[in-house]
Amino acid sequence: MSSIGYIIKQERLNQKIKQSVLAKGICSTSYLSKIENNSTVPSEEVITFLLKRLNLEIDKLSNEEENKFIDAFSELYKLAIIQRDKKWIRATLDEFSTRKTYFLQLKNYHTYNLYMFRLRLILNEKIDILQSAYEVIIKTEESFDEKQRFLANLNIGLYFYLNGDYYKSLCRLEKSLKFVHNITNEEWEMADYYNVLSLIYFKCNEFFNTINYASKSLKYYKDNLLFERAIDSYIVIGAAHKKMRRYEEAEKNYNLAKKLVIDYKVVDYEGMIYQNIGSLHAIQESHDKAIEYYKLSLKSKEKNFNAEGYLITILSIIKEYSKQTNHVEVLKWCKKGLEAIEDIKNKYNTECHSFYCHFEIYRAFHSSTDELEVVLKKGISHFEMVHDNRHVQKYSILLADYYFKQSKFKAANLYYQKSIQVLFKQNFITKWEDL
Repeated sequence: MSSIGYIIKQERLNQKIKQSVLAKGICSTSYLSKIENNSTVPSEEVITFLLKRLNLEIDKLSNEEENKFIDAFSELYKLAIIQRDKKWIRATLDEFSTRKTYFLQLKNYHTYNLYMFRLRLILNEKIDILQSAYEVIIKTEESFDEKQRFLANLNIGLYFYLNGDYYKSLCRLEKSLKFVHNITNEEWEMADYYNVLSLIYFKCNEFFNTINYASKSLKYYKDNLLFERAIDSYIVIGAAHKKMRRYEEAEKNYNLAKKLVIDYKVVDYEGMIYQNIGSLHAIQESHDKAIEYYKLSLKSKEKNFNAEGYLITILSIIKEYSKQTNHVEVLKWCKKGLEAIEDIKNKYNTECHSFYCHFEIYRAFHSSTDELEVVLKKGISHFEMVHDNRHVQKYSILLADYYFKQSKFKAANLYYQKSIQVLFKQNFITKWEDL
């Protein structure tokens, strides 16, 4: 079976053309529906007319050429997963996505779409692009073989992870476990799978599983001198130990990551390491030590400019000064953060609305103005919209406390309830009895 029906459907949806419009004068709408669902094999004449109306030219390859195409793309996919060089992935994606290949073998069509979906996930493409790619996978997954089901669950799990739906993400990733022993995966594929699984277990607060699977991926990365991936694994393991309050183990893993950064001059990770060591001191209430490391992180991120990382560190410094009720320093760093947002917006045309909300909330909280209520409401609405449940809960509690102190008990109750609802969601429960 060929993939032409799926290609026609995909292109029709991309161009926002109705089936009746595309089919008019060529075939019936019901027949087009059968073509698009790959339940019939249309004549070459019908295919030609449909492609012409879509203004779509497709490379038609022989079986041998097609297999070579997929083999070449598989190697590029492997390099993309291992190296995570986003500039290179972007160039590769642009090169291959401009070609509309008429796959004579449906299996190759599915594999190609799965690889492209993963590349787009790594690049964290726009929501509508990822949504479109996700829908293609969902609508065709019934015809996947076991290896493709493994890849589909991995990719869909990552898609849910990026959308902040960690429970759905974990369900998909764990589905892939049953295929692991039935298919042939190379070591790098299993290391990648374990790495993704460890990240999602971390988000679901399953820290023993986080350490277990991150350690499995770490072994492959160390053995194959993939230092950047090894650093990632050390950081995840360290973060899991930190959550479990095993601070010595956390520091040990962060220092192992730091050693790789220094020994192999992986400068892009320097700021991240200092950030994590700073957070370790922060959770132990060593505020000055935490700020010291955060400032080292900031210095590194200024040198190897990382917009999001830079703003994360400024926010971390603000939090430490806030814990000490140092209003002067909080306001000073809020101003620095807001100025950085403007600079990033002007230079890179990048919106940083979440950080804007964070800085505005801390600024209002530590100022002698009456803005806090309005700023918190706007912030909570934003974080609900982007599915950032952690900050919905955090700022709902702050607003509820504010209302309580103002003797506005009904309003306080509403926001305490909102924070409890998020707590239930974070623990994947629906009833208070299960707490």
